[in-house]
Amino acid sequence: MKHNPPFAPLTLFILSLLATVGSLTPVHAGGRRPLANVTYVPSTGQIEYFLRKGPERPFRVLFLADLHFTVEDRRGLPYIDYTRRMGGSAVEPENYGRTNGRESGLLSALEQARTDSVDLVILGGDILNFPSQASVEWITRTMDSSGLEWCYIAGNHDWHYEGEPGKADDQRDRWTRSNLAPLYQGADPMGYSRVVNGVNFLMIDNSTNEILPQQLALLKRELRRGLPIVLCVHVPLYMPGTNIDYSCGSPEWNQANDIYYEIERREPWPAEGHTATTYEFCRTIWESPQVIGILAGHTHEQAIGFRNDKPQFVPAAAYQGATLRLHFQPAPTRQPDPAR
Repeated sequence: MKHNPPFAPLTLFILSLLATVGSLTPVHAGGRRPLANVTYVPSTGQIEYFLRKGPERPFRVLFLADLHFTVEDRRGLPYIDYTRRMGGSAVEPENYGRTNGRESGLLSALEQARTDSVDLVILGGDILNFPSQASVEWITRTMDSSGLEWCYIAGNHDWHYEGEPGKADDQRDRWTRSNLAPLYQGADPMGYSRVVNGVNFLMIDNSTNEILPQQLALLKRELRRGLPIVLCVHVPLYMPGTNIDYSCGSPEWNQANDIYYEIERREPWPAEGHTATTYEFCRTIWESPQVIGILAGHTHEQAIGFRNDKPQFVPAAAYQGATLRLHFQPAPTRQPDPAR
């Protein structure tokens, strides 16, 4: 389930702008040349990155989020009271082994990825409806058998059994380090880096809408490497002037604006809002020349926005068949004018 209000009008405006202008130049810090130019091609739905520093060779990446997949078996029976709203009939004992039908979004995306010779598939959270062991095993087996390189970061539903007592941080820590562990392939669930052909895909779990001190420290370490960074999160980062109102880093993120906590049977957001660490993380992202873009999910609405000339891309839900297709290549070198 999404937490943010839809922002389709923003999408339509920016898509029209991109179709007219043809490109964004996302990094203009301190008068330095940008690390990358990025163009969205509406006719193909592909994002074209042209990098001044690297890459080692052209390559492709596929990003998807919000599959909300469920398959259950007898191991899920003790949690059935926590899973009925999100899992529906798939969690009932008579339907064990039957999926909720949303796997087609992933299977078609993987088929497209193989056709396009994609170098990395990024699963951007809410791939599951809750941390069912059967669901984790199905996703892990499907990804491993695809023959593709892949990585994963959690969304708020992946680790949340609705109605389970406890704070969000504690629930996330428990389930990411137990049932969800196979999806990380040995990486730290809170954050890790995957470098592909000279581009650093930084996976940060902001699925509680907050950033932890160790995640901010990870960001600063990765920035010191000097590689172009694509930040991959589940919850979009706040962008003033748009209606991405309740995203990570928003001053409106607080208990007074939490309209879903009763439905999702969880503790409400804190009355005081975000921590200073979360604000510092977001500010660092928007101000850092190395960061050439953000990929996020959560809203179930396709959108493209930019802040400080830095783009943020959000696909619609994967269960609707939506993905982001990114093509990274070296920026074309300027040829000398033979007439001069």
